[in-house]
Amino acid sequence: MRHRKQRASKDSRLRVAAIIFTLAVMAVLAVLVACPPPARKLAGPSISASPPTASENPPGPPPKPDRARSVSVESGGTETAPLPEQVEPRGMLAVILDDAGYSLQELQPFLALPGPLTVAVLPNLPHSAEAARRVLSAGKDLILHCPMEANGGEDPGPGAIRVGMSEAEIDRTLAADFASVPGARGMNNHMGSRATADPALMEAVLGYLKRQGLFLVDSRTTALTVAPAIASRLGVPFLQRNLFIDDERDEKAVADAFNVGIRQARVLGTAVVIGHVQNKVVLDILRTGQKELVQSGVRLARLEEIMTENRVSQNDKVRAGARFF
Repeated sequence: MRHRKQRASKDSRLRVAAIIFTLAVMAVLAVLVACPPPARKLAGPSISASPPTASENPPGPPPKPDRARSVSVESGGTETAPLPEQVEPRGMLAVILDDAGYSLQELQPFLALPGPLTVAVLPNLPHSAEAARRVLSAGKDLILHCPMEANGGEDPGPGAIRVGMSEAEIDRTLAADFASVPGARGMNNHMGSRATADPALMEAVLGYLKRQGLFLVDSRTTALTVAPAIASRLGVPFLQRNLFIDDERDEKAVADAFNVGIRQARVLGTAVVIGHVQNKVVLDILRTGQKELVQSGVRLARLEEIMTENRVSQNDKVRAGARFF
């Protein structure tokens, strides 16, 4: 009897243990189902869910340029057309624009052009002072376009320097002319084929410029000009123009003359050319002539840069023909 009771108690304990074991196994299975273990990591590069940053990109050869994307501005494209390759610098070209002061509307497009330009403003006109102000505000160089007596009796305009004036009259006239073009650093002659050939007159003009610390650009309206010799003797900084680029008004003639100026700058090292603000063809040539400048190695320059470069007389360098009045 006692033995039978002991056996029953043992069976009861086994059943309880079996139940506990079964419950434990079920609990483990439930955990495994709810939280599966991470997948086994294979050898090789990892894959990111987000795109790599620039620093993560593998190095490689640079992409080839897309030549089809070089769109010319003239063809209506919005991208900048590639400039021709700049050759070794070979010369400097100064461009003077004469006869400013009559119209601000004609002048303004020239002031928007890139690079150095010199504007010569006539004195004592309704727009002389405002033209001078705009030239300086645009970062361009300003000179007085001084009216001077011409052969043949043509009227040079208000504020003219004439043969037979006394030195005092010349001083007063020049002072008034420069006052009407405030900020001018020098002058060139408007007409003046008679005046610039007169030694006494040019002695007085250049004496005034020397005292005021101003320079002269001889427009060379006559081959008989005495300005270079007197300026050299007095020590007045001076230049001479090489050519007028718009003696003929059509586009081809102006373009050809501009290219002659570029070639002279290459050969001589420097050149000075003169056009006129009333001539829209000159504006167009200056807008489109950058290619020829870059390809030739010639750059636009200020007058004072060329004066610094030219320590010898321009008489040895100027070979262009003169325009006569």
